[in-house]
Amino acid sequence: MSEQDLEKCFCCGEWLRPRQLYRHVENYQKLLALRISQVNLESNEEDHARVVGGNDNIIGSNEAIDLELMQAPADNDASMDELNPEISFGPAPDLLEPALGLRRNPPVTIEDWPEPDLDLEYSDEEDDGNPPIDGSEGDPEFVERQDPLRLDPDDEPEYGDEEMQDMLREVLGDIADEQWVDMYARNMSDEDFITLQFLATRLRTHFSRQTYEDLRQGAFEELGIPSEFIAWRRLRILSGLESRLYDCCINSCCCYLGRYQGLDKCPFCNENRYKTDGTARRSFRYTPLIPQLQAFFQNPRTANNVRHRYRAEQQSDPNVVEDVISGSHYRSLRQTQLDPNSQYRIFDHPNDIALGLSTDGFTLFKRRRRGHSTAWPIILVNYNLHPKIRTRLENVLCVGVIPGPTQCKDLNSFLIPLLDELLQLEAGIPSSALKPDYDATPEDEDQVAAAQAREHEAMAAGEGECDGYNFVLRAFLIIVFGDIPAISKLMCMKGHNALTPCRACYIQGVLCRLRKNAVYYVPLQHPDELRPTNALYMRTQELFLNHLAELDAARTQVQYDQVAKDYGINGRSVFTHLKSIDLSSSFPYDIMHLLFENLVPNMIRHWTGQFKGLDQGNGSYQLPKPRWEGVGRSTKLATKFLPSSFVGTLPDIAQDFLLYKAEALAFWIQYLAPVLLLGVLPNKYYKHLLLMREIVLRCLQLEITHDEINELEQMVYQWVFEYEKYYYQYRSSRLPTCPLTIHALLHMPYYIRKTGPLWASWAFVMERFCGHLLPAVKNRIRPYEHLDNYVQRRAQMQAVSKIYDFPSLARPFVHHTYVNGERISSHEVIYPAFPDFVLGTPINRHPIFGHTTPQQTRKIFHAIPAWPSWKPPTRSYHSRQAY
Repeated sequence: MSEQDLEKCFCCGEWLRPRQLYRHVENYQKLLALRISQVNLESNEEDHARVVGGNDNIIGSNEAIDLELMQAPADNDASMDELNPEISFGPAPDLLEPALGLRRNPPVTIEDWPEPDLDLEYSDEEDDGNPPIDGSEGDPEFVERQDPLRLDPDDEPEYGDEEMQDMLREVLGDIADEQWVDMYARNMSDEDFITLQFLATRLRTHFSRQTYEDLRQGAFEELGIPSEFIAWRRLRILSGLESRLYDCCINSCCCYLGRYQGLDKCPFCNENRYKTDGTARRSFRYTPLIPQLQAFFQNPRTANNVRHRYRAEQQSDPNVVEDVISGSHYRSLRQTQLDPNSQYRIFDHPNDIALGLSTDGFTLFKRRRRGHSTAWPIILVNYNLHPKIRTRLENVLCVGVIPGPTQCKDLNSFLIPLLDELLQLEAGIPSSALKPDYDATPEDEDQVAAAQAREHEAMAAGEGECDGYNFVLRAFLIIVFGDIPAISKLMCMKGHNALTPCRACYIQGVLCRLRKNAVYYVPLQHPDELRPTNALYMRTQELFLNHLAELDAARTQVQYDQVAKDYGINGRSVFTHLKSIDLSSSFPYDIMHLLFENLVPNMIRHWTGQFKGLDQGNGSYQLPKPRWEGVGRSTKLATKFLPSSFVGTLPDIAQDFLLYKAEALAFWIQYLAPVLLLGVLPNKYYKHLLLMREIVLRCLQLEITHDEINELEQMVYQWVFEYEKYYYQYRSSRLPTCPLTIHALLHMPYYIRKTGPLWASWAFVMERFCGHLLPAVKNRIRPYEHLDNYVQRRAQMQAVSKIYDFPSLARPFVHHTYVNGERISSHEVIYPAFPDFVLGTPINRHPIFGHTTPQQTRKIFHAIPAWPSWKPPTRSYHSRQAY
């Protein structure tokens, strides 16, 4: 038989004759059908537990929970009702069961929300620090897919079990290799462990598919790593984490659920929802949050890490604000009953999770126009984790990416699946967990000993405690952070260009008519007033709800519009469905955007005469061009003396100001500006700069006392008052110097009191996550599908890595240990004689001394003032060195 008569097996790659291929496939057909029926996630609604293997104490995903194994003796353990009682919600909407398997357009609980305010556009007042780049090579337009799904790794997430079987039958008659059968095994084998490590490396480093194939068929051929299609499918099965697909507008205007569920055309752009064959033209892929949270409890180390909130609460100092648990909003939740008929209060259980939500836009390839971001990741921060680890990439949770290339018109419609899950988590999800490993706590043992005892009491654990237990998982969203336009959309507020633009107070703006438009600005002292506002009338949750009631009671559109204008609101935010959200407290101003992407750049524009075409009026703050160029050269020269761990390369700020991002500007204003601008800025403006620097330093403190917050409040008010005096000069023509971003500075102390230190809710974690996503987009034709695949597989890898405890997405290869409570790498050492010092490389535990060593030692110690008067004892060199 000629080679032309042979057919290549899809999985094993062998060339077989048709009869051999048929027999090869037929042997596995019945076995495969049996295996699939055993693990089909949609076949048994009671299979809620995680897929595990290799540990008899972990609950299996397709086995009933063994209550005798998971419960300790009755004499030692309290019942689950006593530990975490069930909650009965009176008028709350009926919650839906968590969706299992790959689901398309599953129903949602929240089906109505206010119309979006299409007038809330991005403006120069909230510049994101990324100026537009001219050129035609912008981000590509979305290309509607016309061809059917293929046997391609990029299409693997789209296949359900039945669809995959149908496709394989069409191509091969059935699955053609034993590897496909093993793919559905419940326990992880040694081969799986190698494959998953290989996939984790690919997700972490973003190497290409061609590199994957070259390695598995070349240097790592003996390891038997499967094809990429099979490897991703195996990861999907082991994680048990499936995405949900929701139809969305082809232009990303909205997601077709809730109020839009029955529409055939987009209400904003009028594009058709379906193709001619009845399938959706585009989908938004949502990765469920609940399984991602449950995975934290399937590993003793991570189960212990999520107890940090409970331990820290027990040790917290009421006079110090050191984390979100120190804020008055969290403390008020601790006294809030979730239901009047239950004694359970929010965060009563050690396993209750506090969450923060953020979303922001970024461009995939090249900046085109400000405000036209092409992808919006939706991430959550787990505040139960220690601040040292909560913002690491492996601990940041992503539930989806709102696709581009244009901004969505109704942001809330894409958040409804998340809101549904948050409502379910608020009510409680039956879950299982492993006993925490207290030896893995990255904190001082002396500090947590008492808290551990209280945890054991709370969990009713004694000598008979087993390695696993059942509990009701609850999670509460307490903070939502991002830039001003994004948060305005989420809160359903008018935003920065409204009569009442501030989300913290009721200050009303002054209308300034410009050549192209009219803008409201918010100075403390209006041009026609004799003195500034001394007190700001703050918003509260009760006032917010009263305003919403007034909107609901409005009988005409004119009345509705007037109420909305007076209070700066558009309607009821979807977040009001959550009992843990306080509209007046849960949406703090983000200092990354506020300080480092608005305040500092705008001050530099003032000093260089480039602020919105304004001159310096009757002031004298603008610098001559040669002086500013000298500052730029000095900034560039200073780079060689700065450790790279402090900040990256700082270019000439006069010539390359557009290259400066928030991190670089934060370092420049704190450490370089006070030195470089001394004698350059006139004295009163220089003192004003130093006050701004002191405010920045206070806002960045890891811990801050209430007395320091009071001082900060006075400092900020003084700075804003002097800013208006020096730059605004109380003239109507200079109102553009008073945007909302200047007024918002006044509320930083307020939000520290409410939600904790401002570093706990800044957007650096969002920016870093967006930067991590960029290398995952290598296909300019279908970049959004690549993003969806990466986010889904990343979440699956996070779950599997926690369950099986192997290196995950961002864990470095350097081994870390804790010495005296300090985390050090294998390249660092702490000597007992110097417990407060961490010494890095080079480390020479057995040094060889040469004849030049004494001279070198004397040169080093000669810099110490007491060195000339100190003389070593008369001993041999080695004895003196030991001394």
